[in-house]
Amino acid sequence: MNTTSELTTGTGDFGVEQCDPALPAPAVVLPNTPDMKSPGHGYTLPLVGRERPHTFEAVLPDQALRVFADRPEDILSHLIDGYAELEVALARTIDGDSGEEETEQAELATFDARTEHATTLRRALQQKINADAHDGGTWARLDSEEQQLLTAAAAGDLPTGVLYLAPAEDDLGNPFDEEIGEWSAPVPLVINRGEYLDGEVREPESGLETEMPDGRKVVVVVERPENLVLLDPIDPFTYLTSLERAGVLTLVEREYVPIDDLYTSVMAKAAAAAEG
Repeated sequence: MNTTSELTTGTGDFGVEQCDPALPAPAVVLPNTPDMKSPGHGYTLPLVGRERPHTFEAVLPDQALRVFADRPEDILSHLIDGYAELEVALARTIDGDSGEEETEQAELATFDARTEHATTLRRALQQKINADAHDGGTWARLDSEEQQLLTAAAAGDLPTGVLYLAPAEDDLGNPFDEEIGEWSAPVPLVINRGEYLDGEVREPESGLETEMPDGRKVVVVVERPENLVLLDPIDPFTYLTSLERAGVLTLVEREYVPIDDLYTSVMAKAAAAAEG
């Protein structure tokens, strides 16, 4: 039976060769260097049970690590202090006799850890984006309100976008004015979706205009607008992929296709014939 403990090794024996390839394998963590994949530098892909690679390969530049893992949680544990222990506690409540309330509390603890990490990261990313906009000259093309909102977000304030009132109706059809935040500036605004789940503040929407072939400028609704950096800590996989899109790490996901029995038997017969 495989465990979820972590293996760190710099040799070709990664410690997962004897694991069952049908089960999640322990993560393999290696120091990462810029030339790791260059010819002659000995980059080797760990194979679980000598059959398959890990599901994920992540490069964490700030930690100078390359992590091979089957679970997003094993990668996040190198980004979030204490996260591995929270995931272990959650697994115990799920596998043990804990009640539903205890499991929910453990799940909330992991979510809170991801959200807190996303908040800290949001500020750091916004600071870098703002500095790049200053250096590149884009900052000067923003109006004063947009500059103030970006500056406040970099200082830690919750991003709201430019607020305006829009007509809406409640469940009974009664009209009211709804406050909506929109971000139309080309300088990206970094959003941590975990900070808006309580409903007190609405997550800003992109109002970035796109010029059509006929010269008209329209707002095109897309899943990931160019002027919003979306960090989403709702679950480990979603958060991990949002970190990749934000440029915090690089991520490769590999699909495991079991070896066909017929192929295995043919190869075994071929090997036996070659030996004979």
